[in-house]
Amino acid sequence: MSVTYVSAEDTGMLVLRLPGHLAADSATVERLKDAVRHTAAGFVEAGPDEDPRGGLLPRIRAYIDDNLGDPGLSPESVASAHHISTSYLYKLFARQGVSVARWIRQRRLERCRKDLSDPRLGGRAVGEVGAQWGFADSSYFSRVFRQTYGCSPRAYRHGLKAS
Repeated sequence: MSVTYVSAEDTGMLVLRLPGHLAADSATVERLKDAVRHTAAGFVEAGPDEDPRGGLLPRIRAYIDDNLGDPGLSPESVASAHHISTSYLYKLFARQGVSVARWIRQRRLERCRKDLSDPRLGGRAVGEVGAQWGFADSSYFSRVFRQTYGCSPRAYRHGLKAS
């Protein structure tokens, strides 16, 4: 999916024609027209290498954090939830020096590490901790945890108890 930049005149025409295609009350139509104007204005003013929606990346990161426990959370689902293409999502994250998939995995691992170090959660199985934060496959969770932190989740938990 690619983004097409439109002129202010084309945007204005879209806003004017929109109510004729909707079967909604006038307040709903006005709110929709305002939303279209606001969204389209960003695309008209921004060039192809800019984030036309200024605060989009922070909203995406908040969405990811709020949905880390969903094993279906993926770049595709994040892009879909924000009405952007997956390639545009990757482009936003690339400017930060990390891919969106890596960002999701890092955030999940951080949450798991935090839970594994919480003595109140010591009775929970390591696989349950991983599953709670979206790692559906416990062996994959253990492997990426070890790659990131240098020890298995179980060893990490036990190492904290020993210190």
